[in-house]
Amino acid sequence: MLMILLQWCYVACTAFITGFAVLALLQRKSAYKVQSVSSCMMAGLLAQNVYAQYFSLFAGVGAGANLLMALADCAALFLLRREIGQFLKKKKEETGRGRMLLYGFLVLLFAYGSSRGYMHYDTGLYHAQSIRWIEEYGVVPGLANLHSRFGYNSAAFALCALFGGAGLTREPMHCVQGFFALICAVKCTALLGPGKRNGVRLSDFLYAGCIFYLVAVFRELVAPASDYFAMLLLFFVLMNWVELLERREKEIFPYALLSLCLVYAATVKLSTAVLLVLALQPAVWLIRQKKWKQIAGYIGLGVIIAFPYLARNVLISGWLFYPFTFLDIFPVDWKIPKGYADSDAAEIRVYAKEIYDVYQKDMPFSEWFPNWLSAQTALDKMLVATGWVAVLAGGVLTAAVALRTAWMKAAKIRGKAAAGEEKEVARMERWSFVLLEGAALLGFLFWQFGAPLVRYGYFYVLFLPLVTFGALYVQFLERAGDRSERSVLRRRKRGVILFRAILVAFLLYRGYNLCNMVLEFADQPYYVWQQDYADCPADTYEVDGVTIYVPTDRGQIGYDKFPSSPVVQDIELRGDSLESGFKRKGNDAE
Repeated sequence: MLMILLQWCYVACTAFITGFAVLALLQRKSAYKVQSVSSCMMAGLLAQNVYAQYFSLFAGVGAGANLLMALADCAALFLLRREIGQFLKKKKEETGRGRMLLYGFLVLLFAYGSSRGYMHYDTGLYHAQSIRWIEEYGVVPGLANLHSRFGYNSAAFALCALFGGAGLTREPMHCVQGFFALICAVKCTALLGPGKRNGVRLSDFLYAGCIFYLVAVFRELVAPASDYFAMLLLFFVLMNWVELLERREKEIFPYALLSLCLVYAATVKLSTAVLLVLALQPAVWLIRQKKWKQIAGYIGLGVIIAFPYLARNVLISGWLFYPFTFLDIFPVDWKIPKGYADSDAAEIRVYAKEIYDVYQKDMPFSEWFPNWLSAQTALDKMLVATGWVAVLAGGVLTAAVALRTAWMKAAKIRGKAAAGEEKEVARMERWSFVLLEGAALLGFLFWQFGAPLVRYGYFYVLFLPLVTFGALYVQFLERAGDRSERSVLRRRKRGVILFRAILVAFLLYRGYNLCNMVLEFADQPYYVWQQDYADCPADTYEVDGVTIYVPTDRGQIGYDKFPSSPVVQDIELRGDSLESGFKRKGNDAE
């Protein structure tokens, strides 16, 4: 735990400086200025992750990568020392002593949670090995031939490698996922903001949903699983997105930044790409204003973010989006065979649907859904049922808002409605909500019919009902109708009191769950060093003189026994060393 706190100091300082420098460069010509320390840190982590991926294309991501990053941060700190000093001084003045104590408590709490707990099964299976490959070699061609799951290639593993201790610590560090959780937890303290207690906002529901998720994964934060990175990123982006809508933010810049974060999220876990539909909002605004240079600039930034991820995909598996084979454009000798990749993709879907037989991957929804639902926990059943109710309610709500907005526009064109700025703002707000609700619906349905493992899509399961029912509740409190102003104020006051009562009960319930988790692991001896990766038993075999470990414990191998493969593979080296990569025997370049 102590080592995590020291590591987080390094992560926080470098991420903040990197993020501040990147944002200072991007927002030079924008009237909007990012004023949140957490947003600066998240921007910095994004930039560092992209940097680590680029670095991995040429070398292992270790001490050298950290030294270069530290030198760049020192230069940025020197050049921006005045701006950074003023920014931090302002933040210190705005943050009261009580809030600072709360932040300190959250730091200790999440450092504790990241130091111990349940190591995710897939971490022992391939996460730890993926991170070590990046630390030592960066990337080698055909790595997926050694272990097909290396082909999943989450960008988050490059960030884990960058902050893995660079060989300078006694044990490899794996605490970046806990830092992501800490940033989201700090963001959720906005629930206690005095300015929001006069009413209920949609963002309040998202804060509560994020708290629910943080407690749900608290005992597993010790594991650097890509699912947690992806879900936390989506919560962070959407909480900020809804805040912008609530503030009636007219600047395109912050929406474009969050859209770039969604591009980044897609490189962490490809299934999050469905929410890139939200990028339509800033894209449409830019096109309507004919800001072609800005459009080109944002597209260029998106390409810069995505390129190293795509390049690593091709180098590792030969496919642009392994295990999906709809794009077959790279005739390289290390390519995973199409049939194997298709089988791997089908296995993911059927496993998530509780089918366990790839030959039944086309089983109709009416057959697999009842069996799948019965296999879920009681809590997950309740969440899924709430999601399906929200599908119906959200569909009706979205259609109603879209029709009303379209009618208002038509009425304006016919001269039957005022053409003032307020009318236009109201119309744009409604379209923004339609897009938000549509993204929530799309995400939930994509998860439910694609690979409905709750771990894969916890955000989608929570996001749809939170947005749908949260919006209905807020509208109920705000809608005046034919009532008197006094009556409306009375209803709003009662609604706020009800929301607060439910929120307090929710926080007490989740707090009780969290306390039990803290006590459950209190006797584990990880108050200085973090819990290490699992060290599982293994056999060995050789590939062209290189010793490969094969796990004997349900496929789990851990970090130390390196390199490893799940079974004895019929492969060979492409050259004389590991750096040359792997290919299947007899598979030559086309």
